[in-house]
Amino acid sequence: MSPAKVFTIAAGLPFVDVLAAGIRDRVGDDPAALAGVTVLVPTQRSKRSLAEAFLRQSGGRALLLPRIIALGDMDEDEILFSGGFGDSTDLTGQDGLRIPQAASGLERQLLLCKLVQAQGDASPDQAANLSLELARLLDQVHTERLSFEDLCTLAPEEYADHWRDTLEFLTILTEVWPGVLEDINAIDAAERRNRLFDAQRQAWSNTPPTGPVIAAG
Repeated sequence: MSPAKVFTIAAGLPFVDVLAAGIRDRVGDDPAALAGVTVLVPTQRSKRSLAEAFLRQSGGRALLLPRIIALGDMDEDEILFSGGFGDSTDLTGQDGLRIPQAASGLERQLLLCKLVQAQGDASPDQAANLSLELARLLDQVHTERLSFEDLCTLAPEEYADHWRDTLEFLTILTEVWPGVLEDINAIDAAERRNRLFDAQRQAWSNTPPTGPVIAAG
């Protein structure tokens, strides 16, 4: 494998236009060559913006776009047929082939809010704010690929009493939340994104892309 190459785009330049121009310059004028490029972008919005940038530069001519993938919204069918899910059950859903769907942001917020209210005397607005912070903590833990296993050892001994109160509150996430997700057959969105990343990595390990892969952001 050739070493990865890193390029930068100056802050004052239109990012997607410079990116599109750079890719076209690299692959030349052959439409088929451009179609063989894979570009990873952060969001659906950036995916649309990059596609529009390529079309602007085509001068009205027919153009085969590169494969543009918004991270977290990967094609599960393609990953499946590329062998990305393998035989490991920890990456799959109940049918043995799919990753469970993520709970929607609103659904998760409402469920966490109910759990906060059930644990204490929080007012509705306090429960809403606390549930938002819990959701952010969940996302951060999943994004960093951490766990809640060692929470009890995080605080210095002099803060032990206060930390016990915090740990009691966080049982919402450490003890109750996994069961709530299981009941609705869902997982957190950040965890689902991690599993898709892992499956895509496995798929590309089994069948490496034939053209360049560019991670842009």
